[in-house]
Amino acid sequence: MDRKAVELARAFLQGLLDRLSEPARIETSWEKEGLYVNLVGELHTIPEDDPELRKDLGRVLRLHLKARLKRDVPVVVDVGGRWAAHRRKLVELAYRLAEHAVRERRKVRLEPMPPEDRRIVHSALTDFPGVKTYSVGRGAGRRVVIEPVITEEYGSQGTR
Repeated sequence: MDRKAVELARAFLQGLLDRLSEPARIETSWEKEGLYVNLVGELHTIPEDDPELRKDLGRVLRLHLKARLKRDVPVVVDVGGRWAAHRRKLVELAYRLAEHAVRERRKVRLEPMPPEDRRIVHSALTDFPGVKTYSVGRGAGRRVVIEPVITEEYGSQGTR
């Protein structure tokens, strides 16, 4: 965990919340994706269900940290835990579909999704035995493919 990044992120966001007169508290932790920041509380000017605003806050915070630390720090900003819940659902879906791909020995193509969601699926399945993932398509039609990998370790059925 990078304590300096956490301190700078908290101070920056607390200043923003104070200027907006928002009584939210700031929760932080380190995830695979980087520094996870969750704004929790009764928010009046920051809507919980606006993914673009959440991404914009993340971009501004990332730029702030880069200017202060002279290096990139991956940041995910969440409001009310919505992103974390979405991530959990995507990871569960990825595991379920990976198990299906291995069991059926067939590729599984997910629905098109934004880059952030594709990264979550790829990251979730990095160490999943017997599958590989890659993206296909362009633009808004880009999707993840989960493909079983047949190796000696997994036998001809892709399972141990």
